[in-house]
Amino acid sequence: MKKIIKWIVVLAIFGGGGYGFYGSKVKKNEAAKPSYDRTKAEIRDLRITVESTGEIKPRNRLDVKPPIAGRLEELLVDEGDVVDKGQVLGWVSSTERATLLDAALATSIEEFEYWQDLYKPSPLISPLKGTIIARNFEPGQSIGANDAIVVIADDLIVIANLDETDIGQVKVAQKVLVRLEAYPEKEFSCEVEKIAYDARLVSNVTMYEVDVRPDRLPPFARSGMTANLEFIIQEKEKILVVSASAIQQKSAAKPTTKAEKSASDGPDPDRRAMMMERMRERGMSDAEIKERLAEFAAGGARPGGGMGGGKKGGGKSSSGISYVLIDSGDPEKPTEQIVKPGISDGSYTEILEGLEEGSEVLIPKINMGSGKSNGGSPFMSTVGRGGGRR
Repeated sequence: MKKIIKWIVVLAIFGGGGYGFYGSKVKKNEAAKPSYDRTKAEIRDLRITVESTGEIKPRNRLDVKPPIAGRLEELLVDEGDVVDKGQVLGWVSSTERATLLDAALATSIEEFEYWQDLYKPSPLISPLKGTIIARNFEPGQSIGANDAIVVIADDLIVIANLDETDIGQVKVAQKVLVRLEAYPEKEFSCEVEKIAYDARLVSNVTMYEVDVRPDRLPPFARSGMTANLEFIIQEKEKILVVSASAIQQKSAAKPTTKAEKSASDGPDPDRRAMMMERMRERGMSDAEIKERLAEFAAGGARPGGGMGGGKKGGGKSSSGISYVLIDSGDPEKPTEQIVKPGISDGSYTEILEGLEEGSEVLIPKINMGSGKSNGGSPFMSTVGRGGGRR
């Protein structure tokens, strides 16, 4: 009886293992099959922008100081008031006048009014037209000659900071859209007024200040508010676009004619031998010579050393072909439809040729595999995983 039970247990173990192996095989085969999301080409507006942050600041900020030290007798303006050049903002008594008036008031009202009429205070005059953005003193307070009674700003603008990788795309009179952190739902239009020539180093990043002038400053804007800016580099309305993830690339067809093959293979044998001889004279190893000749054949480098004449970033040819996948009825063999892409904002890409509005395209899904995770969150980095910047 025990022997029978033993064999039953053994058969159950082998049977379970075989079933598990078969199930895993089926799952792997299903996971290996390509799967796709579907999207359609559509008409929409496309905008390419450079984003930055900034702050609302006065173009010219001026502290209005009293002509003499003494006491502020009267202040006629408040924060937010618009003043003209030459306007009287308040009245200031010198230290002697303030002392005399206090002594006269202690004697009688008639004495005080006599000296007040005889000994006039000094006016506080606005030196420019602008808006009062700060009121630092109140009537009755003692003031020094270097105290700023009020602060005037002639115009409020947005000061943005752009790093050197983006500054080349920004030009004077370029359109900018601005949203304030305090009012994120309200957007207003501006334009670039000035780009600084001198850079500043901020956290080891080279930054340039850009003055952005509002077309019409909204009434809720205040000096010191943080702003989010979008510098419009390129903008197109009502164009045919498709999801950028649907566009794929492949290299151009290999040369077929003898002349094309000769051009792609690099220099002719005589010139190749001469190049190799010169590189050996310079002390280069055979491996280095082979690498340089391969780079020369690709059009990226001179065989004698150093990059030259190629495009920045490795000298690779930009003759790749762009295409999208179209449903052919066979999920494993979709049709490749060649397209001509235009501008892209990272989410959508303009289609100049190859598709029509409403055309359905396939987006390959990324197969994450069926293996166990490396322990915890899928967002944790693993060895060999690459990264990238915006």
